[in-house]
Amino acid sequence: MARATVGCKRQEMADNLSADLSCPICIDFFSEPVTLVCGHNFCKDCILATWTQSGQAGGISCPQCRQETGRLEVKANRLLANIVEGFQRLGRPGAAEVPLKCSLHHQELRLFCSDDLELICRACSRSEEHRDHSCTVVKDAYEVCKANSIQLLQNRLKEYRETHTATGLKISKTLEHASCLQDQMVAEFAELQRFLQERERALIQRLKGEAQAVVSQLVANMALISTRCARIEQALEEIQSMRERTQLLKEIKCILQRCDLHSKPVLKTPKLSVGEFNGPLQYTMWKQMLNIISPAPAPLTLDAESASLGLVLSKDHTMVKGRSKLKELPHNRKRFSYYGGVLAQQGFTSGRHYWEIDVENIGEWIVGAAKESVDRHSAVALTMPNGFWVLRLWNGNVYGPQHAVESDCCQNANLKKVGVCLDYERGQVSFYNADDMTHLSTSTDRFTEKIYPFFLPFPKMVLKDNEALKLFHLKL
Repeated sequence: MARATVGCKRQEMADNLSADLSCPICIDFFSEPVTLVCGHNFCKDCILATWTQSGQAGGISCPQCRQETGRLEVKANRLLANIVEGFQRLGRPGAAEVPLKCSLHHQELRLFCSDDLELICRACSRSEEHRDHSCTVVKDAYEVCKANSIQLLQNRLKEYRETHTATGLKISKTLEHASCLQDQMVAEFAELQRFLQERERALIQRLKGEAQAVVSQLVANMALISTRCARIEQALEEIQSMRERTQLLKEIKCILQRCDLHSKPVLKTPKLSVGEFNGPLQYTMWKQMLNIISPAPAPLTLDAESASLGLVLSKDHTMVKGRSKLKELPHNRKRFSYYGGVLAQQGFTSGRHYWEIDVENIGEWIVGAAKESVDRHSAVALTMPNGFWVLRLWNGNVYGPQHAVESDCCQNANLKKVGVCLDYERGQVSFYNADDMTHLSTSTDRFTEKIYPFFLPFPKMVLKDNEALKLFHLKL
């Protein structure tokens, strides 16, 4: 108890002495202390800077007692400087810090710059670099800097941990999604393999059956030929054994009739159906596979009621191109009145669907899919937030649904046919080069209403008959 009391008193004395050895202006230990006429002490730099900033031509006063002096007169207090230096050397009880010096001004680093997060001296604080910065004495900056740094690091650590957790979840979801896609791919290939295997077994069975029938007929022919050979051999023996002329001439007719000489030795034999088993087998199977392919190219038709007045449709509604003059038609809320677009008659609310568009003969175009509720009468951007998922050819470049300056499919500017695949449940719209099914881009969203194929041709100034978007219909 007594030791604690003594320790408290020592600490109090040290604090009081520290206050007595501090400059009233900078609230830090005296640096090159000077004494004014009134007897008050200040750092030399502090008092000179204060008087210079005051801008008074005369009547300079002490900042502490306001006693005036007629000139900038200060007297170095070497005794006080020695006391401060000794106190700093001894330090407070329990402390053993060695004062740090500024490498530029060779003064003690007594201030902390909160802007640059570094220790500085008084001369640095008045420099151009730190003049407008927030500077605090070291003893006051310690706790604030420590608390702020801890809070900053804790917040950032929390962000990193949350990001780490989110990344882990994303990894799990990605692996799960990849597994589902793999299962789907395996199932689809298995279905194709099962179809081919069934067709292979059926075709082999037919080949074996036909071959067996041909062989059976050939075996029967061989038996018939053997029988006829035996009759001829017997007739030869009979004729060779006859010595009397009258007997040979009398029986020759009957002998030859038994040999059935009017029948040809070469019999009509059956043949395998070579054309069925050695024809374009793979192409035949490919055609038959179209019955099980899903999704196969959908035979879409264009919806005339949604077509802009600046468009003209073919009679079968499978081709659309621009017209030189707007056609006068009754108002229709389904019609695109701002953009020169048109929808397909077919819309989808579930399942997977695929369609292809021939774009070879038109210079610029937009194709894709759109919600049924899209704004058809305003200058809205044809982007995902507005219900459009499109691929476009503009100025010779192909752009994806985000309309970025660069996209993954810009190298496919010479597209002749575009494929669009809609997966309603997965919320995906994918685009392909339909010639080789190279993937161009995919957009993911959440579908809650009917989705329609969307088409928008950009005709040139001089219209040509073949400059049109054409819906591809697979004909076999």
